[in-house]
Amino acid sequence: MTARTRFTGVVLLIVLLAPVVASTAADPSVEARLVTMERAVSASPENLRLCADYRQQVIAAGQFDRSIKLLERLTARPGAGPNAYLNLALAYVDKVPVASPFRRIFLGRDALNAASASIARQPSPVAFYVRGLVSLYLPEALFHRLNAGVADLEHVRDVMVTQPIQAVHARVYVSLGDGYWKIHDLPRALAIWTDGLRKFPNNADLRGRLANTGVDLDRIVERSLDPARRIDTSLHDALAEASAP
Repeated sequence: MTARTRFTGVVLLIVLLAPVVASTAADPSVEARLVTMERAVSASPENLRLCADYRQQVIAAGQFDRSIKLLERLTARPGAGPNAYLNLALAYVDKVPVASPFRRIFLGRDALNAASASIARQPSPVAFYVRGLVSLYLPEALFHRLNAGVADLEHVRDVMVTQPIQAVHARVYVSLGDGYWKIHDLPRALAIWTDGLRKFPNNADLRGRLANTGVDLDRIVERSLDPARRIDTSLHDALAEASAP
């Protein structure tokens, strides 16, 4: 993997930046727009921006199974690439907030498997980040993925610290600290958040975690990892940074 590929992967790390509210579209033109985008995605499934934009249209329409089914078909093609699997992982994540608690378990499992398939085809920091982050949400009693998830996030940080700093990288420090919090290693969590805050002194998530202790800190992290919260999977900010001169 080239340095350029690694850098592009790093700056795509924006999963879970902020909650977003989806609305169900009633405009009759929505169907035509989705069909048009689906044709384009089918012709170019490795186009991250195109696939991410398509998934956002699906979220707005509330038709979550639509993007899942399309991307499942595309990844079933011989020679399917890493970006198609990455978008499939994010499509599963997109559906989590509207699913039942029981169904969320299977969506998390499927997202984990899709991210792993992306890594198997081309290891990238963004795929490791998605897999690591999903691991923080999975029931530990069933999946035993917390330590592996923290290891994925540590891998991302190791790659990231060798690259130019981008604002979106703050999310790695937040999530990695949350991972250590979940495995009950609070000193390490605090060290990670503190290191992140030195690099990103205006980041509200890092500042909030370090400004609170005990039950108040627990509530902050638990709320951040609440699967009922919709999260931003658009990749727009990161793609903009990746293409900036």
